[in-house]
Amino acid sequence: MLLIAISGCQSAQAYLPTLVATAANPDSIGRARLEPEIPDNDWLPVTWTPAPETTPPTATRPRSVIPSPPTETPLPIPTNTPVTPSPTPSRTPSPTPPTPATSPQAKIRPISQYALREVIPLEAFPRPLGDNGWGIHWIPTVKQERDVVDRFINEVVRMHIKWVVFLNDGSNIGDNDYLVDRLVDAGIMPVMRLFRSNVSPYDGEMSAMVAHYRARGVYYYQLYNEPNVNEENTQGFANANQYALTWASAARDVIEGGGLPGLGALSPGGAFDHYTFLERTIQALRRNGDIWLLNRTWLSVHNYHGLRSLGDEDGFLLFRKYDEIIRNQLNRSIPMIGTEGGSYSINPLVEKDLIMFQYGYMRQAEPYFFAFSHWLLANGVAGSWDDRWEFQTLFRDGFVHPVVTDFFYANRR
Repeated sequence: MLLIAISGCQSAQAYLPTLVATAANPDSIGRARLEPEIPDNDWLPVTWTPAPETTPPTATRPRSVIPSPPTETPLPIPTNTPVTPSPTPSRTPSPTPPTPATSPQAKIRPISQYALREVIPLEAFPRPLGDNGWGIHWIPTVKQERDVVDRFINEVVRMHIKWVVFLNDGSNIGDNDYLVDRLVDAGIMPVMRLFRSNVSPYDGEMSAMVAHYRARGVYYYQLYNEPNVNEENTQGFANANQYALTWASAARDVIEGGGLPGLGALSPGGAFDHYTFLERTIQALRRNGDIWLLNRTWLSVHNYHGLRSLGDEDGFLLFRKYDEIIRNQLNRSIPMIGTEGGSYSINPLVEKDLIMFQYGYMRQAEPYFFAFSHWLLANGVAGSWDDRWEFQTLFRDGFVHPVVTDFFYANRR
């Protein structure tokens, strides 16, 4: 079985494997299916009536329940080209208990009941039952054997992890069905990164893939990875304008399938400054008439901390600067999910103290910062052939990181 190993944020990007890709056409990316451009009024109504969904999550901690995926056909996206709806999937998870009528969040609607040009409030985005903001980046391969899935699902449950970021091979359908079902059954929120070795259009039927996994309980889909790194771009250099076009095209497919597209994630060490890249990407989306996509978008964050001082806002806390940029551009915050992060040292006890700080922070995290995810849960013992990530893992052959036993198992929040 071919296993594709994926690079982390702190890696030498030149070693990334290359998947089969369709050559990008800069003149056509992201524009073929655009609706006619209209004034920048994100609250403008649309003509369709959204279908009912289960009761939306509440906003208070402990954070809300994963809503049951709907069984209706995903909502259509404005386009000049007729769209054939994906068939309604058959798998329907158990229903979510209703929110009491007296709840202060009773007016928060399910995400499918917000118009495409209506801003979805932070409180309406799905979160797992008993959410503590603890996430983990799973394994750096796009699929795993069932015994590997079973072993490490048991570990993340024991560690009280509530968010798991995993890799899917582009628009592939089926390789991660078992993993997603196990995560959802365990009350863990899956976050799917759609692996692509560079910023170019995804192959295959993206909306059909999203509809398939949306029915299984996957709401969040990270598109591309570290676009501000030169090696991640087909033209050989990072370009916020090109990224905005390519991302918007894929984001429309995700929304069409019923999912929530992720913007980013940006590398703090990329050749193109990540703060400036984020700002220019949002500006490009506005110029292109795509700013409405951010109404149901989240930002993927790679907040590696290294060995910095705890208060350094260019380390773990860099999401604060991201939020300042976003509020300056949109006059509001959008959700952020940490999909990579961590601190590494030759001394595991130094690492343990820093990781405990990072996860402990989630007790009082800003309302827009949903989760933090350490890179990486496991590598070689989980079937990955690339040993470059071994020193960054919590589980190795004959080794369990002390932060697992002393902090996560003990649920020291």
